Amino acid sequence: MTNLPATPPALTELPRKSLKERVVEQICSAIARGELRAGDRVIEITLARKLGVSQPTIREALIELEHRGFVERRGPRKTFITALSSGDIRDLYVVRVQLEALVIELILARHITEIPQSQASYERMMTAAKAGGAEEFYHADLEFHKGLWAASGNRALADILERLVPKLFGFIQIQKADPMRDNPLMTAEQHRKILESIRSGDAAMAQATMRDSLRRAMLEDSKFSAPLQA
Repeated sequence: MTNLPATPPALTELPRKSLKERVVEQICSAIARGELRAGDRVIEITLARKLGVSQPTIREALIELEHRGFVERRGPRKTFITALSSGDIRDLYVVRVQLEALVIELILARHITEIPQSQASYERMMTAAKAGGAEEFYHADLEFHKGLWAASGNRALADILERLVPKLFGFIQIQKADPMRDNPLMTAEQHRKILESIRSGDAAMAQATMRDSLRRAMLEDSKFSAPLQA
């Protein structure tokens, strides 16, 4: 019996990337190569000349990178690659622990038991943990929490967390910290327990698991803190 040749995949249109997206990729690549390091200042006009684009394009790219946690603004026209001291990391987590516990409280007050975005993100975390995919693990972890923030129904709370938390994820990636250094399957399992506790309406268990997970993350992240700059 003759085997039929496999049907080739249909041709699809390649995604078009804007100039801003290309600049974002260039800056991320420079960070990955170590050309831009934590604490380095990013000067718009210098970067615009190097990349051959306008300053407004650079500005748009830096806004996107700020949302992702890779850069931070310390004043008008003063942008730096995100750098966090051990004290910064501690302070961010102290606030984050309390706010994430409040998120769970609000979710259960709304009688929500299923959070599809967080469930899908947990599953991606598991896949990445087994495959050793650090970047995908980070992305799925952050998306897991974003799903919870959205489910809380409190836009003000979500906005605060959107400003605080990506900075932690961005900095750890800048420092090239590998989430596989810890036990990624255990981390993913804690996220599963959070969802299970929410599903069963057990606020105390969900909040306790969240606090434990974040405290473990704080201890790990503090190992990669940047030195204080003069």
